[in-house]
Amino acid sequence: MDIARWMAEYLDKLRETFGAERLVCVGLQGSQARGEAGPESDIDAVLILDRAEGEDLLRYRAALEQMPQREKICGFVSGRRELACWERGDLFSFYYDTVPFYGSLDFIGETLTPADARRAVHNGVCALYHACAHNLVHAHSGEVLSQLQKSLFFTLRALHFCRTGTFLRRRGELLPALPEEERALLRGAGTLEEASAALLGWCGRTMAACTGEDGALFWEKAWKSAPECGMIDKTLDPSVS
Repeated sequence: MDIARWMAEYLDKLRETFGAERLVCVGLQGSQARGEAGPESDIDAVLILDRAEGEDLLRYRAALEQMPQREKICGFVSGRRELACWERGDLFSFYYDTVPFYGSLDFIGETLTPADARRAVHNGVCALYHACAHNLVHAHSGEVLSQLQKSLFFTLRALHFCRTGTFLRRRGELLPALPEEERALLRGAGTLEEASAALLGWCGRTMAACTGEDGALFWEKAWKSAPECGMIDKTLDPSVS
């Protein structure tokens, strides 16, 4: 599909539904924004309104029913105030994963700190550790492990950002920049048991680095070397510009 054309139609529909003055930011996330989408990929649309009440969400739903590819549309919708109050680790990931097509998220980006990026990593590795342990003990599923490896990608993006101050949007950009251990985790080398044990071990060490005294020193040094606290301007994906 032509995602740029779809987004243009989506934006027109939002202007018609809410009026341009109510649109704070209209954007795209996920594989479509990264230029990595397949035929069955979702459309992770982002809509930030000046406010988002129940009636607004019902109007949004009605507007989406008139859009092509309705069955693939998901994403995020919120009011500006609610988004500004979001959990800070999630907000870091949200800001850097969103490609704006209208408006901006500068009111979020200007408030982000090194602690927010660190929190994104900590939240990610804690969730991965729990899910990996649960899968190894209970479901023992290769499919679940594969999904965890996909989730790992997002945590590693935040971790690389903390190390370097550079946000790498695409998997193909991130992989060569990672240490070999982390590349192997993304590839999922070995049996289910071996890959799970490797992921658990890495998550445990990374949690300790996020919270322990030595870890705090590491993060401080990393951020001192990053320009402007690492808040790097995002580059629009050429495939959706």
